[in-house]
Amino acid sequence: MSEMTFFWHDYETWGLNPRADRPSQFAGIRTNAELEIIGEEVMIYCRPSEDFIPHPDSVMITGLLPQVASERGIPEADFFRQIHKHFSRPGTCGVGYNNLRFDDEVTRFGFYRNFIDPYEREWKNGNSRWDIIDLVRMAYALRPEGINWPTRGDGVASFRLEDMTVANDIPHVGAHDALSDVHATIGLARLIKQKQPNLFNYYLKLRHKNEVLKIIKDFKDATPILHVSGMYPIEFGRIAPVMPLFRNNQNKNEIIVIDLRQDPKKLLSMSSKEISRDLFTRKEDRPEGSERVGVKSLHVNKSPAVAPMATLRGTEAKRWKIDLTAIRKHRDQILAAKGFAGRIREVYEGRAPVEPGDVDSLLYGGFFGDADRRISNKILNSKAEDLMDWEPDFEDQRLQQLFPRYRARNWPHLLSEDNQKWWRNFCRVRLLEGDFGSTLTLEAFNQRVREIYDEERDEDKLTLMQQLEQWVQSLVDGL
Repeated sequence: MSEMTFFWHDYETWGLNPRADRPSQFAGIRTNAELEIIGEEVMIYCRPSEDFIPHPDSVMITGLLPQVASERGIPEADFFRQIHKHFSRPGTCGVGYNNLRFDDEVTRFGFYRNFIDPYEREWKNGNSRWDIIDLVRMAYALRPEGINWPTRGDGVASFRLEDMTVANDIPHVGAHDALSDVHATIGLARLIKQKQPNLFNYYLKLRHKNEVLKIIKDFKDATPILHVSGMYPIEFGRIAPVMPLFRNNQNKNEIIVIDLRQDPKKLLSMSSKEISRDLFTRKEDRPEGSERVGVKSLHVNKSPAVAPMATLRGTEAKRWKIDLTAIRKHRDQILAAKGFAGRIREVYEGRAPVEPGDVDSLLYGGFFGDADRRISNKILNSKAEDLMDWEPDFEDQRLQQLFPRYRARNWPHLLSEDNQKWWRNFCRVRLLEGDFGSTLTLEAFNQRVREIYDEERDEDKLTLMQQLEQWVQSLVDGL
């Protein structure tokens, strides 16, 4: 077994949707288990293709222009191959700050678009993945000593990386630059490892689902546990006492839990349709100030921050309003309610399948067969020139549709005349009409830029917008 190392990493992207928006920059640093840096820093730019418009807000945040990424970057196919090489080193634990919900999705969908196995690097050869954002939340909720906890202007605690680093004197020059963010994340991890080593080591084990299941134990017992997550209100420390109800038969990694801080009286009286409506209605469509029913889910393959109730000290129980007597009462009420678990199961297992979207976002539409994996590997081992006249015969139509996009996005200059015509039309429809999975049309881009000109007074940011407009105009001129 190879020695475990951490590969700390971060992406900057051209938008906020990790499944659809493209990466602009990647940075990674490898450390040993003691968080000592080993090896060289990794910093790669991704050359933007012609079929998407960078979101103005993302450019404002990072300060990175597509002109710079184009000049310094490499095609997306090469970009993700290099990243795959670093992640695939035996014994690697891929880790970052909120990476399980964002950066890992960028990686998976980037690998998928570029014919790289999207999951193998997460488990093969003793590899794993982790995320320290819930480690930070767990320290705040359960073991806050030794760490300075920043607050926003309204006095509410902030877990933003840049706020945590400032409050704890951790160097973080150039927030929202990928390499700077990686250094800052390592610094924050070192602080927690130094101040709360037992918590650090405990949560590190939870990157393995079998360790998570040791905490959750027997569902029939319905033993309450603690769950720390961004789903819970900040005024309660992002922590809740929960009762594991069942494992989702349609997704064995998902466990449904009930928040025992809430009085379950209302929940127990609701039908499955009413519960579903309450859970899945968007916040902006709900009555102002209304509280959702306390049904949540946690995923055993995403390092959930769970702990036995005995972990809770009296000071934290009082601070986060966790009343042990009320918890026992609420648990007993739920266990006594006939048919309740069945109604909740119906909510989660009876959900209508999501409408299929564009092929770029269909990674989770099923696993690929061995024959398609062999063809994908052949693509990865071929020269770009040899792909131009080849039409692979995939069994899975997702890969069949991705292949012409893959060629055109990465090597448009090598396309045949017919394929160049197809590519220009594809870009035209995507940019102007919003089809083929577009996340930002030219019309929406222009509208947002006008708003920024009206709102923004920072000359540097206004200059960024002018340069971004020039880039987008060059895309349109090429159609």
